[in-house]
Amino acid sequence: MAEVSFEARLERMFAQAPAMRDGELFALRVLERLDRGWTARRLLIGAMGAVGGVVGAAQLLSSGAVGQLQALGAESNAFVTQHLAQAIPPSVLPAGVTLNGQVVFMTLALAVVAAGLGIARAIREI
Repeated sequence: MAEVSFEARLERMFAQAPAMRDGELFALRVLERLDRGWTARRLLIGAMGAVGGVVGAAQLLSSGAVGQLQALGAESNAFVTQHLAQAIPPSVLPAGVTLNGQVVFMTLALAVVAAGLGIARAIREI
């Protein structure tokens, strides 16, 4: 059986790593390698995302979804224009201004963008 004092001394030696003279230089080299690795990873992830986006866009365009969206947009434009003509009397609008679905949708889109910017500003202030 091994001596207890020897085992205790051996455990202490392995528990405390000796200080190396070039420890700071080694740490700097490791940090440089890690930074280089992140740059390469970022570029790789960005390139793979771009390729994935191109593949997704090609699939979307080849599926006929764009034509269906255009048809749906034309139907909704006609629906909104019809209901706006019934709801708003022509005397309310300035001369030469016509309302259609595109105006309403663009106004809603700009309102959503403005709300998003306002929320972003409020979050930044918090």
